[in-house]
Amino acid sequence: MNSTVKAWTIVAAATITFGALVLSWGSISQQATADEPDANIGAGIALVFGPYIVGAGLLAGAVAAMTALSQRRSTKR
Repeated sequence: MNSTVKAWTIVAAATITFGALVLSWGSISQQATADEPDANIGAGIALVFGPYIVGAGLLAGAVAAMTALSQRRSTKR
């Protein structure tokens, strides 16, 4: 595995993990304050942007996979 593929893999794993943590934090915060009438803006923001962060991690994982596949093809020639 090339260092570029390793870097993209690490970025993908870290981003997906961070996005999952943001989603879980938003969910726990939303449920903890569900009985109060005040708006929990932080939980709402976490629930909105959490899937986008996870999606960015999945995109980085796809880039890592495409890089690994293209490097394997180029080394066989």
